[in-house]
Amino acid sequence: MDAAPSPTPSRVSAWRVPAWLERATGWAWRLLVLAAGVVALVWLVGRLRLVLIPVLIGLLLAALATPLASWLSDHRVPRLVSAWMTLLLAAAVVAGIGWLGVVAVGDQLADGERWDQVQTEVRTWLSNGPLGLSSGEIDDLERRVRDTVVGGVSTVNVERVRIVAEIVGAIFLSAVLFFFFVKDGPKLWARTVDRFKPRRRDDIDVAGRAAFEALTGYMRGVAITGVIDAVAIGIALWIIGVPLVLPLAVLTFFGAFFPIVGATVAGALATLVALVLNGPGDALLVALVTLAVQQLEGDLVMPLVMRRQVNLHPVTILVALATGGAMAGITGAFVAVPVAAMIAGASTALREAREDGADARPEADAPAEAA
Repeated sequence: MDAAPSPTPSRVSAWRVPAWLERATGWAWRLLVLAAGVVALVWLVGRLRLVLIPVLIGLLLAALATPLASWLSDHRVPRLVSAWMTLLLAAAVVAGIGWLGVVAVGDQLADGERWDQVQTEVRTWLSNGPLGLSSGEIDDLERRVRDTVVGGVSTVNVERVRIVAEIVGAIFLSAVLFFFFVKDGPKLWARTVDRFKPRRRDDIDVAGRAAFEALTGYMRGVAITGVIDAVAIGIALWIIGVPLVLPLAVLTFFGAFFPIVGATVAGALATLVALVLNGPGDALLVALVTLAVQQLEGDLVMPLVMRRQVNLHPVTILVALATGGAMAGITGAFVAVPVAAMIAGASTALREAREDGADARPEADAPAEAA
């Protein structure tokens, strides 16, 4: 029996997958695998957020305290003593912020008679001002605000208790990690590098040191941004005539270290002080100025400052903030820029080290090749 005829070359080529489709499908499945890995990583980070976020906060505080710790070490202060001094200084700064917010500002807002007067002024402004609300609309608005505030304060459930417990635990863990990072940071990093294979240790050491240097630059950039915000808000409050300009400016400076939340709280507090002590008109001006400063700070000042401090393009910073906020809300926005700075710093230092090694290798091999 004769064998079946083999397909002709023209018939085989007719059923062959086009080259462009083969390349496209190859990229497609690789991108799908990469996306699955990213989703798995995000899920893992979300599950371990109670550990990873305090670690990052401890690193941020350690990066901020590095100049002080280095100065103390240069003056022969023991590492343990310098760690305790930086920890106590950080606690004193937190206590000072609490004093400014509670004592200096809170005492001015605690007058009950003044609150009654503010309520009357607000109702008059809503009725005779640019909004022109009727008495019924004002009563309905007042009832909604009261229900929202009272409901938010009085409703205590298990979820809120759990969140408060997580925040307290994260603060305590961050403080402990900050202390040990300042005290034993070089030793901890040396032990970490020793866990890798000898041929990888140099690259890991270079990348890690560059990442921490980028983190230090990020904290410097945040401090510079906070100074700019504090000066702008302070000048605006002084021009408008709002009291407590210095405490509010100081709170605005420290609020810059807490992205989104810090600026919002500081702006709301300044608006509340203007409302109670100056009236609705000045409060509206303060709110508008605060929003304008925050927009300029987030879209212009911070990207430009960070570009000089951590060598990140403003577009990269804005995309990192937007991506972190979309993926994990306030927490994601808080960690997005420092993580991006660490990754960029480590990758740049690693690439430069490899390029330097590649340039130096022919010179070292030249005598042997000549021989």
